[in-house]
Amino acid sequence: MLDAALSIVARRGAVRMTLAEVGKAAGCAVACRRIASAARPGSCTRSLATSVHASASSANERPALAPGLESIVGNIHFYFSRSRTADKRGGSWTATRALLVMMTESFMEAPSSALRKEIVAYNRKALAWFERHIAAGIERGEIAPDTDAAVTAVVLLGAMRGAMLQWLLDDRIKLLAVRDRLLQITAQVLAPR
Repeated sequence: MLDAALSIVARRGAVRMTLAEVGKAAGCAVACRRIASAARPGSCTRSLATSVHASASSANERPALAPGLESIVGNIHFYFSRSRTADKRGGSWTATRALLVMMTESFMEAPSSALRKEIVAYNRKALAWFERHIAAGIERGEIAPDTDAAVTAVVLLGAMRGAMLQWLLDDRIKLLAVRDRLLQITAQVLAPR
């Protein structure tokens, strides 16, 4: 069912999606109508955000790396190096597309909406990951001690997601060249002076 929901979100958004529609796409419409009547608001978006996060941070797809700069570089490399066929939901980057759609929709929602709350929580986890590794890199002496971890985390994550959004819109963009340039910029900006 989550795969069906992600496919719908990636195509047309989460705000208008219904559980009955997800059930029909998943081939279990009757069961989903029952679930929809019992479901709490936000449970579907919470499940989607959890699924996207699990897909994006699958530990068995990434090598174990040392905390700090090595993990930051590895994360950037992994994010951009996934092949189109590596996407577990059909090779069309469905989970990534769904996340970007949900992020776009969430800023148009009221701060109290379930979608916005879930996306903010998801985003904070992603930023916290970068902040932890920037702090570890500072401790290890491989990242400049005056680096503002919170601000740098926003810049790195924003660059990654922004580049991915552009590439998903226009596949003429040389994604691996963008990855390599971002890795160079990251090394230059974070290096101790």
